[in-house]
Amino acid sequence: MKKNIIAANFKMNKTNKDIEGYFDIFARNINELKNKSSFAGTEIVFAPPFTSLCEAYRIIKPFESFIKLSSQNIYYEQSGAYTGEISLDMIKNCGCVYAIVGHSERRNIFGESDELVANKVSAVYNNGGIIPILCVGENLEIRNKNGQEKFVENQLNIALNSIKGKNITSLIIAYEPIWAIGTGIPIKPDDGEAMHRFIYDYIKSNFLIDELRIIYGGSVTESNISALMIEPHIDGVLVGGASLDPAAFFNIVKLSIV
Repeated sequence: MKKNIIAANFKMNKTNKDIEGYFDIFARNINELKNKSSFAGTEIVFAPPFTSLCEAYRIIKPFESFIKLSSQNIYYEQSGAYTGEISLDMIKNCGCVYAIVGHSERRNIFGESDELVANKVSAVYNNGGIIPILCVGENLEIRNKNGQEKFVENQLNIALNSIKGKNITSLIIAYEPIWAIGTGIPIKPDDGEAMHRFIYDYIKSNFLIDELRIIYGGSVTESNISALMIEPHIDGVLVGGASLDPAAFFNIVKLSIV
């Protein structure tokens, strides 16, 4: 059964001590939901900083049937003189199931090109054992010119070039309109649905993906999660700032069950 993804990206926040306190609160709250039949179609994903991956896995392991771990980034080489980078084998050793690839902050702040993102996607599938959460999305200038579909199509085409013609078990696309991230101005649910449907149709027409999930990221909060999750092509969310508070993120998870 394809499960909805409710993912928390902690970004550059939280030490190991913070993580321990966070999950002490979150775990107590999640017991309220885990036996409800409506919760069976939901998977919770946490993406803490690299320094807390192993500690987070130790804590969530008793809940790993429905809570998974993701890295915020990976590098495409297996090992070598790449100071500051992290490999797929390293994140797998910490219990990761997912890896975020091509997040807008990696692209915009650190200059990651479409080609670098493509190398990372290729490495993920060649290495095996990790499912990528591939991020795509346009800025406000592009959207104002109604160029968002063409822009995202180009991002997808480059990033997924290495898997064309191959049978792929699972892929997650995170649509994150750059203009909505951290601004408190989320996309209107029907606009989000239109873009998710475009991505779904494009991927299904051009690639062989058994399980495709398209999630939304861009100022997701308790106030808009229900409206987003009602839409048929929105398979979950990637939550940034609102995930840093365990009570708020629990409410997002709770309200996502529609």
